[in-house]
Amino acid sequence: MKKFTFPLERIRDFRSRQAEAEEIELQRLLAERAEGAAAIARLDMERDLVGGVPEGETAHQAQDLAARDSYRDYLLGKRKGLLVRQGDCEHRIDAQTRVLLEARRKVKLLDGLRKRRLGEWTSEFERELEILAGELFLARRERETVTAARDQVRESRP
Repeated sequence: MKKFTFPLERIRDFRSRQAEAEEIELQRLLAERAEGAAAIARLDMERDLVGGVPEGETAHQAQDLAARDSYRDYLLGKRKGLLVRQGDCEHRIDAQTRVLLEARRKVKLLDGLRKRRLGEWTSEFERELEILAGELFLARRERETVTAARDQVRESRP
């Protein structure tokens, strides 16, 4: 019997590599999301540090207060921009998750087909072994019968 071969093995390998690439892309997007969340947290912390008016401030330092308010507004604008980027990143993560699940489904489908074909091949192989074992058994019996008959003929001759 010939060796087991799965005709779609190259396609399965390609799809498997494709699924791995999709997994890497998803990991990259997740890292981007984490970086965005960290940047937002840093901005919030900086805004909190700048936001308070120190005790003892007087009106003659109005320029400092105006600059501080302006900087806080800048930080809020930057935070809004980061939140928009985070939302976009979430949408890309959702889309990439769907792509990855589809890629994994395709690999799993081919794995199932390969497993079924291997099971069929194994059954056929075992069936052929059974037939071969039966034929070898019958051939040995035939040879033993012929040898025994020949020995009886030789013994019966004077």
